[in-house]
Amino acid sequence: MRRHSRSESIGKTPETDWDSQRDVKVKKKSNFVKDYLIDYTSNSNLHGLKYLGEKQRTSVERVFWFFVFTCCVVLCAGLIRKVWIKWNVSPVIVSFAESSTPVWQIPYPAVTVCLETKAKQSVFNFTEYYHLYNDSGTRENLTTYERNLYEDVTLVCDDHLAPPQGRKFGFGNETVTNIKEVSPNITDAFFGCKWKDIPKETCSDLFSPILTEEGLCYTFNNLGANELFRMENIHKDYQYLEHQNVAESWSLEDGYAPMTPIETYPHRGSGYGAKAGLTFLMKTKQIDLDFLCRGPVQGFKILLHNPAELPRLSQQYFRSPLSQEVVVAVKPKMMTTSEGLRAYDPNRRQCYFPSERYLKYFKIYTQSNCEMECLTNFTYARCGCVHFGMPHGPEMKVCNAGSMACIKKVQMELVVAEVEAGLEKRNEENDTIGEARKIASRCKCLPACTSIEYEAETSQADYDWKAIFRAYKLEIPPEMNDMMYSRVMIFFKEPQFITSRRSELYGQTDFLANCGGLLGLFMGFSILSVVEILYFFTLRLWCVVWNRRRNKKNASDLHQAGDMDVKSDKLKQNYKD
Repeated sequence: MRRHSRSESIGKTPETDWDSQRDVKVKKKSNFVKDYLIDYTSNSNLHGLKYLGEKQRTSVERVFWFFVFTCCVVLCAGLIRKVWIKWNVSPVIVSFAESSTPVWQIPYPAVTVCLETKAKQSVFNFTEYYHLYNDSGTRENLTTYERNLYEDVTLVCDDHLAPPQGRKFGFGNETVTNIKEVSPNITDAFFGCKWKDIPKETCSDLFSPILTEEGLCYTFNNLGANELFRMENIHKDYQYLEHQNVAESWSLEDGYAPMTPIETYPHRGSGYGAKAGLTFLMKTKQIDLDFLCRGPVQGFKILLHNPAELPRLSQQYFRSPLSQEVVVAVKPKMMTTSEGLRAYDPNRRQCYFPSERYLKYFKIYTQSNCEMECLTNFTYARCGCVHFGMPHGPEMKVCNAGSMACIKKVQMELVVAEVEAGLEKRNEENDTIGEARKIASRCKCLPACTSIEYEAETSQADYDWKAIFRAYKLEIPPEMNDMMYSRVMIFFKEPQFITSRRSELYGQTDFLANCGGLLGLFMGFSILSVVEILYFFTLRLWCVVWNRRRNKKNASDLHQAGDMDVKSDKLKQNYKD
């Protein structure tokens, strides 16, 4: 029989007791977590979870319901991800407005007319000076003024006519003055005008001069320079718009204010049809026609545009030929944007509200104005100067004939510069190209959230004005034998039009409803389920732990009280003994 020493019994018993006590505590803790999770699954309103916690369920049943619940969670998460992508990538839908808009609620289109005759042959024979300038033998015989005048006129002729050996830069005020001197004035270009079937004494009551990339043109119903440009940032060498008409109660975003009269500025259409529109008769002398500056096509370029935009007839226009009548039926296209999209990023809704995009040279943001300013900055960065028809600051030089090749080149470069700026690997030829590409990448000329465009449906017929004199048996005055006329009639085609509208495809409420529907369909999930989860793992968990600690403390107190009673009983017994 083996005898145990006292030292062995003393050394091993406390360690064994401590290990057993630790195992009991770990077991109790694991049992508490398990019981708490079973309690949650048994009482949760999420579908399928209660079968995982019921004690009478077999392992096979629990595995089955765990698999089903996991599949539902994964499938639901995938569908919610698709809804999120659709809401995040394309939150905007363009639809038609609920009701039609009468034409008197929008401004009549601004009408800009440019003559193909850039220099009157009776004042400056461009064809003759072309041959004199390009002949090395006769060029030296030209005076400095004649050479400069020829180079200035080539700025508004076809690009290939600009002499590359000409001046790179010029003085903008001198260039504009020379072009105005040789261009037909408003009296030379217009014979008569009617607005809403009421003849005007002179066409200057309706049309005013405007400087564009095409040279000197004439515009009707355009905003004045003080309302269109930020005059504090524009040079003071010459004016782009000369009229002083003021927009009384119209803005691009809000339209006409309530109670605005019919006769206001910008003019608004009061109806549709030829008698409610604009009619003007253009004229030119055969002796003044030039077939070299603008080629074999003569007549007039006409552009219908928003009154808040600076026209660019080098990009889009329709033509009014000589000895022709052109009838133009106008169909407005208006796009508005719901206020619900204002909180979205402009790149998501694909438009800018007026307060979101600042233009340095224009007060009113439109896509056309933004593109014009972008072209100005890009041309200056690339060529070191700008075309005189581009709005620019006082620090920028004005290009002349020697820089026209560069101007033509950068217009094409700008189309692809933004794409090239996004390429990580490219070879930079010099710092100028890199800076120009940075400018192009910053353009991002999205449409304005409220925009107005005018589509033109044109038809033409011969305009034989001499036949009228023959019909009335009248003698044609000698000074009119050399004249050629063209008549243009512009009017709204219909009394109403349908406005397009940007609105939310998925608003926050729609997105929440879609996600809630999917969660409810697959899992029976709701807002109360979230509250329930938070409750179970915060407030209820704290309360359970607190109760357990309180109960444990009470039990300990009772145990100590019982020990004290036993000891006191023994003392009493000893005392009696």
